[in-house]
Amino acid sequence: MPSQHPLELPEILSHIALYLHSRSYPTCAQVSKGWYQVFIPLIWKSVHLRAGEPHPEAVLRYSHHVATLYVHLEDQVLDPLRCPNLQSLTLAKYPTSKELILSHTHITRLCLQHAQLVPELWTTLLQLHSLRDLELYGARVLEQDTDAFWQLCTRLKRLSVFYLSIPRQGQLSSMEFPRLKEMDVGKVNDIPTILGFMSRCQNLAVIRWHGAAYRQDSYDLVERIASNTWPSLHSVSIPRAKVSDDDLASILRGMQQITSLDMSCSSTPQPGTMDLLRQHFSNLATLDMDFNIWPSPNPIAQEILSSCPLLERCVIHHIDATAIAKGKPWVCSRLRTLFMDLQFDPLTISDIQPRVFEQIARLCRLEYLRLWGGRASASRRVVSFSVDLRLQNGLDKLSTLRSLRVIEFRGSTQKMGKKEIVWMLEHWRSLEMIRGKLNVAEPWVQDKLVRILKGRGVRTVV
Repeated sequence: MPSQHPLELPEILSHIALYLHSRSYPTCAQVSKGWYQVFIPLIWKSVHLRAGEPHPEAVLRYSHHVATLYVHLEDQVLDPLRCPNLQSLTLAKYPTSKELILSHTHITRLCLQHAQLVPELWTTLLQLHSLRDLELYGARVLEQDTDAFWQLCTRLKRLSVFYLSIPRQGQLSSMEFPRLKEMDVGKVNDIPTILGFMSRCQNLAVIRWHGAAYRQDSYDLVERIASNTWPSLHSVSIPRAKVSDDDLASILRGMQQITSLDMSCSSTPQPGTMDLLRQHFSNLATLDMDFNIWPSPNPIAQEILSSCPLLERCVIHHIDATAIAKGKPWVCSRLRTLFMDLQFDPLTISDIQPRVFEQIARLCRLEYLRLWGGRASASRRVVSFSVDLRLQNGLDKLSTLRSLRVIEFRGSTQKMGKKEIVWMLEHWRSLEMIRGKLNVAEPWVQDKLVRILKGRGVRTVV
């Protein structure tokens, strides 16, 4: 009996699929029966149901493969749908179907996006005994449904609420929520009720406070963090409100271990606050700090990048390129996402930029790189410029970024040519997208470069 070809082995094909874009799966499924059996489950693993596609009969035929379902259709089309292996269900902008929900009581995640809520919805959701992750966008909890809603929350590990309308606390004072570990909060009608609820989630580890449009709301949250309301808390995001230096110090002092920090600060951190931040450098995996100090450069960017070995995502604004070029070697070799807003002296950019690129070249796992040249102060005047992505100014230093998928830049002085694009395609084999204008001065060159990239499957976004 002839042995099976290696490229027909399901184990090999499943591994190959990891390196392919999902758009390639339908083509792969047509190669042979063996490939069909491997790629059909991948094609139907995640399904977005919209008007006209995919065809409802096809969805019914392959429903046993569906693990994630996004629905934007009318109820009557969905009534016969049964997905025995469904784990995640999203219902968007249409009357919520109790029948569809009750046909999938085994799901672990449910997302309601501005859906038209039906009577007794929250009582219906109590029958989803495996539900652990709930996302609500534009939902409303009526007075008579309050107890059912809070009872549902006792089962959750993660809760996201955006534009939520909810009555005041009700029976909340007598309830605890020990399972809830992750909380996302957008705009809600009653912040005190949500904060009171969160205070009863004693095991919260992750808080993302997106809706802090009013400073008092963020102050109340900071006070709870500072008082160690959540001993297990290690990740905090407050991106919208300007946090004072005193508040930042309170947060750093109130958390035993920080792995993720995302906030906008109103001033440069004082020495005492910096000392508190340094205590967490060895554990930081995600850092997004915006200090409202323009046009002054960020005073701690170089220290962070040369002191945080576990960083995987970093967003830093207003960085002094000279400090980066002359500073200690970066140690954050795990970085996958880096957003930098660099400040150069235009008179020294040809000398400093290659040395900055040498630091970036240490990040061999980098997948998304944003290099904003933005603005620089020269002779007391503001100058607009781009980070110069040409070989003559050090682009070749970045040849180690073999995992790079997206590079982004901005400015009005980019002058790339064909040799730069050919170099990128040769060295950045994983490249999927370039965001920024490649050649500002010569539109015909810009068009030519875009065509070259498109021919190699790389998108360009200006």
